[in-house]
Amino acid sequence: MTSSDFITQMNAMSSLPSTVTNSTPTTLVITNPQRPNWQIALEIFTACLLWLLSIFGNVLVILVVHRSRRLQSTTNYFVVSLSFADLCMALLCMPFILGRVVAHQWLFGVFICKLVRFLQYMAPGATVYVLLAIGVDRFYTIIYPLSFKITRGKAKRMIGISWIVSVILSCPAFFFFNLSNVGSSWEFCDTFISHHTAGVMYTAFIVLVEYLLPSVLIVLIYAKIIKHIWNVGISGRTVQRTMNAVPRTKVKTVKMLMIVTAVYFLSWTPFFITQLVYSSLNPPYVDPTIYIACVWIAFASSASNPIIYAYYNSNFRRGCKEVFCMSTMRCYRSNTYAITNPSRFARKNHVGIAPGSIDMNGTSARPVSPYKSFDRDANGDKKMAWPLPAGGSTTYL
Repeated sequence: MTSSDFITQMNAMSSLPSTVTNSTPTTLVITNPQRPNWQIALEIFTACLLWLLSIFGNVLVILVVHRSRRLQSTTNYFVVSLSFADLCMALLCMPFILGRVVAHQWLFGVFICKLVRFLQYMAPGATVYVLLAIGVDRFYTIIYPLSFKITRGKAKRMIGISWIVSVILSCPAFFFFNLSNVGSSWEFCDTFISHHTAGVMYTAFIVLVEYLLPSVLIVLIYAKIIKHIWNVGISGRTVQRTMNAVPRTKVKTVKMLMIVTAVYFLSWTPFFITQLVYSSLNPPYVDPTIYIACVWIAFASSASNPIIYAYYNSNFRRGCKEVFCMSTMRCYRSNTYAITNPSRFARKNHVGIAPGSIDMNGTSARPVSPYKSFDRDANGDKKMAWPLPAGGSTTYL
């Protein structure tokens, strides 16, 4: 069969009513059934590259935070949650969609079809709610540092609520998405919800609660933070007379998190727009090139977050070196104890050998006071197991 005969046959089949397993009367219109080989090869190469970057980067983020007690802060709990959401997309969505691109049809059955579409709504929902929680955490940490504090327990509860809400909102995807049969042998997993009132309303609801409302709230939160930083100044150099200058490390953390949030919304905007527009068309219009381009751009958000962390945070780069044993003290982290909040007496003492005094005949006399021998300040010994930089450090990624 020549390519022209194949296209003619597919165009003829596309005008027939499709057999949808949920008995919904729809007409599936497929455009561009046979795409150029170079385009398919480019899509496969791009997907494999994004998949490798996403898996490697997000696993590395989780390992760095897990290995270092120094990085186990409330903000980094949120960062780890973002990495888990990105891993869900990379492990449970990208391979099956890539198989659809390679095979030109869906080969994985109806359950995997429903699961992939469910995850394509659930993972970005969990991500956007965690980003909103990060904004709330930064808001109270910078503007009201003494009146309210988000502890680790509160951070874990906020993360749990974000995931539970996103799962509940995404469950209707199991009902709306299904397999469509074109002809007798071609099966396709629905890429968009078919045109009917319930489907359009659900798509509009998802776009509203997982994209529009969170984006507005996040913009308002960060606008208040930026205004506060501008008014009180940074690191003691204030614009107005105030003693509550924001530390430079916290400002840098806010910049990093704002960039992560902006990249997320820019990456997922095409996906949500096409879901809303295509579900409202009658008959449903399926263009594989447009759909794959939107999904690939959304997947780029999963691969970009670890790159942003590595560029903006020196602690994360140091943690990566520790994971790969590339630091000057090779693999020392596993044998190191971290002591927090030492007492005044403990800070001045360390284990050592009490030197004795020498008399005129060269014989050893009674040793000097052990307290002076173990007094770190008296001996001028200021060494620390974990030297801190002079300009101050941050425990945030």
